[in-house]
Amino acid sequence: MNHPIVLLGGPEDAARGNEIAAVDDIKVYNACGKFSINESADLVRKAKLVITNDTGLMHIAAAYKRPVISLWGNTVPSFGMYPYYGNRSPVNPFEKTFQQGMPLFDILQVNKLWCRPCSKIGYKKCPLGHFKCMNKINAEEVITKVNARL
Repeated sequence: MNHPIVLLGGPEDAARGNEIAAVDDIKVYNACGKFSINESADLVRKAKLVITNDTGLMHIAAAYKRPVISLWGNTVPSFGMYPYYGNRSPVNPFEKTFQQGMPLFDILQVNKLWCRPCSKIGYKKCPLGHFKCMNKINAEEVITKVNARL
């Protein structure tokens, strides 16, 4: 990939961010725990693309009309917590909202997993210990979506 990547998260995410950044410490910057929420929001505002799970930063990205690839684990967008783009948002989260011919957001999730959703607002850990809802998201599909947008 020919674009820089900034990892955002809290201090509790820093160690995992270091592992990810070690893959390419030139193009990947681990900012986990380094910025306030306002500073992180400003980085999101300037981003070409935001890849996120169901978090506050996903909603901040939508508020700034940034394209979002959202990864859904123990929560589901059908509960109504998908990215909201104001009056341009679809009534149904699976309808597409377009900007310059591209949908503003993509939803990636593991469908037909018996234990999913296990929460409306998410858990810090998988109650069953396997976290299949996130681990089975196809990385190639994420890369394909990223390449289509960039």
